[in-house]
Amino acid sequence: MAGAGRNAILGAAAWLFGLAGCATMTPAECLRADWRAIGYEDGLQGHERAMLANHRQACAKAGVAPDFDAYHAGRDDGIRVFCRPANGFRVGRAGIAYLGVCPAHLEGAFLAEYDAGAVIFDMESAVSEVLREIASLEYRMEEAENDIARAERTLAGDDLEADRRKAIRQDVKVLSRDAGRMSAERDQLLVELAIREERLREHLRP
Repeated sequence: MAGAGRNAILGAAAWLFGLAGCATMTPAECLRADWRAIGYEDGLQGHERAMLANHRQACAKAGVAPDFDAYHAGRDDGIRVFCRPANGFRVGRAGIAYLGVCPAHLEGAFLAEYDAGAVIFDMESAVSEVLREIASLEYRMEEAENDIARAERTLAGDDLEADRRKAIRQDVKVLSRDAGRMSAERDQLLVELAIREERLREHLRP
């Protein structure tokens, strides 16, 4: 499950890192850049080494070239902090993509905690998904009940033609059937929600 969670996070979130690389720095930032500090911050955020190419592209417009040695020295320091096991758990639980940036001697411990956090992220996401489905069903049920109430008020009138009255009664029958089906689906989802919440609580217990 942990591996699947990691893949899901990568699929859902990696595009954010790509977007971040499109315009990483303004010309003004490039002109006053502390490249070691920039590298440290990128390492701290778990960015790949290729992030420097994005900075170089952004700063070319200002006629500024990065200090490669300072940047990489700072990034290496930041990566060591990023790759701490406790941070791995935080990153995994937040659903943040891990881009394979930790050195081999740190990656094993980092990934063990990252995967543990990713499991919780997956469970919390599953609970949230069921809650969204329940909310959607309840909204549709309310709409159906409102439609039924309007139809019944119309049926209470004395000026309806027989064919029209028959059609409205058929509509009410269909709406009532749909409302009953949605109510049953909601009840099933409430059971599923209780199961998922209990699994999450069990996983969070020390």
